[in-house]
Amino acid sequence: MSHTLSHGSHLGRYRLIRKLGDGGTSMVYLGHDPLFDREVVIKVFKQSFLDDPKNGKQNRRQLEIEAGLAGKLAHPNIVTTYEAFISDSKSYIVMEYVPGGTLEKHIQPDNLLPLDRVVEYMFKCCRALNYAQFNGVIHRDIKPANLLLCNPDEIKIADLGAAVRVDLEETQNSVGSPNYMSPEQVRGDEITHSTDIYSLGVVMYRLLTGRSPYRPKSLAHLYQLILNEKPPLPTKLRKDLPPQLERIVMIALEKDPAKRFATWRDFGNELAALGHFEKSDLEIGENEKFTALRKLKMFQDFSDIELWELLRVGEWQKQPAKTILLREGELGDAFYVLTNGGVTVSRNNRLLNTLNSGSIIGEMSYTSRKQMPRSASITATTEITVMKILPSQLDQLSDRCQLHFNQVFLSTLADRLRVSDERVAQMMSNTTQNAG
Repeated sequence: MSHTLSHGSHLGRYRLIRKLGDGGTSMVYLGHDPLFDREVVIKVFKQSFLDDPKNGKQNRRQLEIEAGLAGKLAHPNIVTTYEAFISDSKSYIVMEYVPGGTLEKHIQPDNLLPLDRVVEYMFKCCRALNYAQFNGVIHRDIKPANLLLCNPDEIKIADLGAAVRVDLEETQNSVGSPNYMSPEQVRGDEITHSTDIYSLGVVMYRLLTGRSPYRPKSLAHLYQLILNEKPPLPTKLRKDLPPQLERIVMIALEKDPAKRFATWRDFGNELAALGHFEKSDLEIGENEKFTALRKLKMFQDFSDIELWELLRVGEWQKQPAKTILLREGELGDAFYVLTNGGVTVSRNNRLLNTLNSGSIIGEMSYTSRKQMPRSASITATTEITVMKILPSQLDQLSDRCQLHFNQVFLSTLADRLRVSDERVAQMMSNTTQNAG
């Protein structure tokens, strides 16, 4: 396939408008999607990358995993992947177009952002990466070029496809842009979300000071510095920086992952405290959890002690509207208690039901005690708060609390069956009337 597609030519249903970039592995175009009348970004992979005698097989595997992200991550601060097309003759991925450019222009000393804007952007990145990690994705290539601005307030993280490259041995060292690589990436150690925390720390350092933490003479020297040298304190480079901001950056840049923020939530909360943002979707206080459960009719017979037991075995999270909580056909063994907000239940893109707070979602995995393919997709219609529970965690509850929970569970299932029976009866009567 020729690599330079001309203006006005088509790829599938997409019309190409102009070339946006040319990378080693792909060409990137701005395109138009007539079905939704929207501009999109189309990343067309070079055939030489996929047919490479040595790495072609794993490059294809990488592409398939990147394609697998299509629709998997739905978050206001993550660039949406709409569609992926892979064949022997052409392969491309279609993504959301974010028109505001990248953060690269704001790491220059003469074009720095106001401090509160830096804090806000970094907070939103923590929120998005917390969500991605929760969905099993670590980015591994956080840098200003992958942080896109879509209006003065919003930032979106791009290129989550880089997330997979680290599993491919030969390309391991090419993951991550050298300036933003963590010490463990330089060493070739196992990568966790802590690497992304370090890389976001480097981005933040540059946004605050207009300088890189290191001034290397060569790539080998850079790696030495990353492994061994502590960067100059940001306040040495910029006198007006609040000490709290400096402290946050330096924790993210610790050489030892154990000394960095343990979670995105910890990193985000430190930023939220400075920026006075709603910590809401990063942190849910214990009392807030207790109040949420106490309000639910399903737990009205639980004693306070049992409620405290229950809220501690679950993992709590807030997710924005349009988040896909469960996807039809995907394997999963967790179930969720919806404590706030609303969701839709759909199968084959047909709406089956809507559920509100006090509902249990994904309950089949609890009854079977093993990973099951999800029978329907669950999508948030509002911001939601959920408590995610693995069936094995319920074994930690006291016998009395387990018994209580099983009763709630059975009555939930009985209600579901009753509602679906009524629906079937209604459909039957409608069919009979229409036939008459």
